[in-house]
Amino acid sequence: MVEIRLLSKTDWQGLYDIISEVDKELVGMFSETEELVEDWINSIELGVWEVYVATLPQHEIERELNRLKWKLRFWHRYKRNQNNIVGLVTLYGDWEEDEEIQKGEFDIGITVAKPFQKKGIGKELLHFVCNRGEKLGYLRATLWTRIDNLPMIKLAKKVGFKEGKTRTRFGYQWIQFTKELRKKEEKE
Repeated sequence: MVEIRLLSKTDWQGLYDIISEVDKELVGMFSETEELVEDWINSIELGVWEVYVATLPQHEIERELNRLKWKLRFWHRYKRNQNNIVGLVTLYGDWEEDEEIQKGEFDIGITVAKPFQKKGIGKELLHFVCNRGEKLGYLRATLWTRIDNLPMIKLAKKVGFKEGKTRTRFGYQWIQFTKELRKKEEKE
């Protein structure tokens, strides 16, 4: 059973482990892992910058890793962490600081550790962050992904996101997905 909770300072190692395994160019992270972790943990501002982690009970992690042992290559080993973090999702809604975010919307970042992908964790994280954004009064959720990140594109569509604009950034083609959180009559 996945538990989703707000990141805490004691999650430093777990966050480091999961981010260090990510293909940073694929998800748009261009800073060193340690710098990202420090920044994320120390700059939480509820309603504007929030980071949530997905955790699993230790017995579920062990069961899944044992099941996948023969599939995992030495370069895709899951780094066990004491807090059992297997995924994360971010909510960023500072439209005054980021010209790409419009008033009333927030941007999402998401990643799930490789051995735990395609298990519904990403879907739960997206539903969670969209519900959180709606509770905070946001009207729209957005996320950017590279056009070659087919698993993320499929997941975004499955959760109700619609394809939007494209851009080239850092030498890659990106596509934005948006999801309206409330109907027009509810916005007014």
